[in-house]
Order: sequence, then structure tokens, then C-alpha cells
Amino acid sequence: MATKTVAGQKFNNLTAIEPAGHEDYGRRKLLWKFQCDCGKEIITRVESVRAGGTKSCGCRKVKATRETGKANRKHGQSDTRIYRIWNAMQTRCSNPKNCNFEYYGGRQISVCKEWLVLDIFREWALANGYAENLTIDRYPDKDGNYEPTNCRWITIEDQQRNRRPRRWWKRPPATP
Repeated sequence: MATKTVAGQKFNNLTAIEPAGHEDYGRRKLLWKFQCDCGKEIITRVESVRAGGTKSCGCRKVKATRETGKANRKHGQSDTRIYRIWNAMQTRCSNPKNCNFEYYGGRQISVCKEWLVLDIFREWALANGYAENLTIDRYPDKDGNYEPTNCRWITIEDQQRNRRPRRWWKRPPATP
């Protein structure tokens, strides 16, 4: 029945040509051969094409990447250390599900408005002594926000010395 309803139909850049068998991963999925507007033929699931998950043979994405000069990226820095520092800072101050939220966002520590933009934070970091072996530190006010006037770059050893004292749990004395 699906054979008659799909043949010749066009979905985005793909036109259905003919059935191409079944894919069997627990449930049988009908495969079809489609021809893309660019001329290339692909075999994929009908459901994926109907739902819009597959719109072309891949040529649309390649074309979009060429036009924008980057592949689905906002800033192209997600694989850098400075991005990881910035992202961790944002997350621990704003995401209640973060394991460190109670020590930052839970204490009303936030990130200044201008640093919500990665490029501005990166620019500040590079102009203020950032290096691959340094970490961001809130100084002089340990209870203050992350902002240009309250942050500096220090070594991990110095950072360890700045930690708040921990409360150690003591076992209550044994009762006879």
C-alpha cells in the first residue's frame, strides 16, 4: 500500500523512485530509493523523509556550510579551553542541576551581563593574562560575581589555597 502512495511524490529535495526493501531492527521499516534534486540517489526510510528528518542526500548541508563558511556553529570555539572555562562558569551560576550550583548560583553569585557573550569574555581573558595553565578566580571579593573588576587568572595551586574551609563530619562517640 505504501508503494502506491509514495512513488513519484516529492519531499523537500527528494523524489520517491521505488521501494528498496526493509530495515529490520526490532520493527520492520520500509526503505525507499529517492532521487535528490542534485541527481544523486539515496536509500532511506520513508518515515524519515515524510517527517522532514531527511531532506536531501546531504547536499543541502554542504551548500549551507559553504555559504556561511562554518558548519552549524555559533562561534567555532567549543573545542577550546577558554570556552570550557566560560561554559562551566555560566552553568554553575545558572543551572540548578549543576553539582556545584549550591556554591555559586545558590549563593546568588552570577556572571555579569557582558560575559554572557563568549567573544566578550574571551577578549577580556586574553587581555588580562589568560594562559593555558591558569584558572579563573574571583578576587578581591570571593563572594562577588564573575565580572571584569572581580576576576583574575591564577594557577591551580593558588586556586587550591583559596578554597573555603570544609566541614568534616566526625563520628559520634560510641555509647556503651
